[in-house]
Amino acid sequence: MPIAVRLFLCRSVAFRIIAAACATAGLLTATCAASTVTYNDVGRSSIGTLLKVSAILTTSGSSLTIALRSYGAPTVAKADVLSSFYFNLADPITGLRPTLTYVSGTGQAYEVHSGANNDTPVAWSPQMWSTTGDSAKLASNLQAVKKFDEGWQFKVLNPPPGYPGLGFGIGTVANPDIASFIPGMEGSFDAKVVRGSEDGSAINLGIYSPGTGTDIDPRRGLDGARLVRGEAVFRFMSDTNLDTLKLQENAVFGFGTNPDSVMLPEPGTLPMLASAGLLTLGWVACRRMRCGAGA
Repeated sequence: MPIAVRLFLCRSVAFRIIAAACATAGLLTATCAASTVTYNDVGRSSIGTLLKVSAILTTSGSSLTIALRSYGAPTVAKADVLSSFYFNLADPITGLRPTLTYVSGTGQAYEVHSGANNDTPVAWSPQMWSTTGDSAKLASNLQAVKKFDEGWQFKVLNPPPGYPGLGFGIGTVANPDIASFIPGMEGSFDAKVVRGSEDGSAINLGIYSPGTGTDIDPRRGLDGARLVRGEAVFRFMSDTNLDTLKLQENAVFGFGTNPDSVMLPEPGTLPMLASAGLLTLGWVACRRMRCGAGA
C-alpha cells in the first residue's frame, strides 16, 4: 500500500550563490571562467536537522583545490553528515573534461560522544588511527585509494543526460542509492575502499557540523564515530591549464551513507532538493505530502 511520506528536505532559505571571478566584472552566471567558485546551500536533513554547507573550488594553473564545509546546526545523526560531493570542470567549447590526479585530502578528525563525554581528537593515516598523544591532534589523511583506506575516494563519472555537469565525485560512503535521487547517475563509490576494516566504520571521516560550539551530542549509531570537524580540503593536479576551463553550476552535496538526502541544482533553473527519492522545485513543494513508491 502506498505510504504517505513527508518531504523532509525543505528549504528554510532557497538559494544558491555561485560567486566566480568571471571575465566580465560584476556578473554572476551559471558557468564562469574558472578561478574560484563557491557553492552555498541551506536545507534540512532527512531527520530535520538544519544543514548549511559550502564548497569552494579554486583553480590555479594545473591545480584544483576543493574545500568542503558543514556549518549548520550541530550534527546528531548519520543523516546529517556531509559525505560526498559531485562537480564538473570542462572545456567551454568542446565539453571535454581534464584528467585530474588526486593528490591529497586533509581534515581534523574527532571521535564524537553522546552525553557529557567530550569529543576527542583522533588522526587517521591509512590504515591506522592515532587516538592518544600529540599524534592524535594531527590532521587526518583523507585520501582513499585501496581497500580499507576509509577516507574519501575520487571518481571520474559518466554524467546522466539530465545532469551533464556531474562528471567527477569525491565521497567517503558508497552511495549505492544515488540514482534514486539523480536518475541515471552512476556515482557509487567502492564500499571496500571508503569503509574501514571494522563494523560501523562506513560513516567515518564524513564532515560534521559542531554548530556554534565544539562538542556535539550524537544519537545512537553516530556515538563513537570518527568524523572530520567542520571542513575538509582536497587537492588535485592536471596536465591541463585549469584556468582556461569552466566550473559548471551542476553540483551535488550528499549526506548520510546511501545517501539519505542530497542538495542539488536543476540545470539552468531553480535550485532543487531531494529526499527519499523525491525531487521538488521551489517553495510551495516544501509543504506538499507525497506518496511512496507505487503511488
